[in-house]
Amino acid sequence: MPRRRALGYVAAAALMCAVIGLLITRTEPANALLGALSLPRIPKELPGSRNRLRLEPLTPELRQKGFHECNPHDPLGLGPYAPYERLSLGRALIPQKGGHTPDMGFDVLIHFHGGEAVRKALVQVTRGLTLVMVDLGMGGGGYSKMLGAPSTFPHLLISIENALKRKTGDSRAHIRHLALSSWSAGSVAINKILEQDHSDVDAVIILDGLHAGYKPNVRKVPALENLEVAFIKPALEHARCAMRGETTFVLTHSQIDPVSYPGTNITADLLLDQLGLQRKKLDPGNDPFGQVSAVDIKGLHVWGFRGGNEPAHCIHLSLIGRIANDILERQWNTPPMDRSVTPTLLRAWQRQGAH
Repeated sequence: MPRRRALGYVAAAALMCAVIGLLITRTEPANALLGALSLPRIPKELPGSRNRLRLEPLTPELRQKGFHECNPHDPLGLGPYAPYERLSLGRALIPQKGGHTPDMGFDVLIHFHGGEAVRKALVQVTRGLTLVMVDLGMGGGGYSKMLGAPSTFPHLLISIENALKRKTGDSRAHIRHLALSSWSAGSVAINKILEQDHSDVDAVIILDGLHAGYKPNVRKVPALENLEVAFIKPALEHARCAMRGETTFVLTHSQIDPVSYPGTNITADLLLDQLGLQRKKLDPGNDPFGQVSAVDIKGLHVWGFRGGNEPAHCIHLSLIGRIANDILERQWNTPPMDRSVTPTLLRAWQRQGAH
């Protein structure tokens, strides 16, 4: 695939993400656009799931105050987490108390793009994950440039462990398990990291952001025979390992058609076709964002959802709570943090948008 053609697809994808990204920090009421849409019907609990905290529902009362799928309510601020720790890239939320093993091992989730929405969700429901948020502007260009440099990700991991040691005052503090997650354009960061073959990544989560590209000299029609697998090779190889139970890979997608490049729906079809897998169809009921399909094999999870508009894209950010609870923390047996501590307030100037 010629480099110039590939860059063209990346630019097109970045343009769409820039438009949708504007919605994340928009604060005015969006009732006319969103109506009575509700949170999606998330996949049923995996066997053995324990009782957990619940994500605050998006009620009509909250909608009247201007909150919506792309501007979720923030009921807890930083809650049981300590104030932000600055890193070489992004910033970290570390539990005030607990959230580590006796030998000071922490389970860490690094999220790219849409960090504020992910923070709002995880602060409410996570058992004890340390959260790292990296937001590098609208579109994928910033992620490609920054994470494409071979030194960036290793330096980030060192910075995280230094922050853990600084926060706890214990030189033994370290990353025990590591997950990478992304939404929308943030998948470019994950792609760049996986290209560098980091064996220290235990799980990858891509929320409505995996896009293939078209082959040269074909009609730009979303059909499997027209798609170029090279665009998703790093994710595909990680998915193969997950299917064998060697790692964890979670992919979610909507039914948005970007028109000028392949959407996340047809891209997920391509990934499953390459793996020789078929979806299990699900009944979404009357939920406009309900789940319509699933593939759950060992460490591989591919979930399809209804919806072809901006709210349908933004709603995937809320899925991170369920994924953390039912997959990551259950699999890793993440040590609980203490939620009885005095909540940490979040000042207005400390907030930042998804882009």
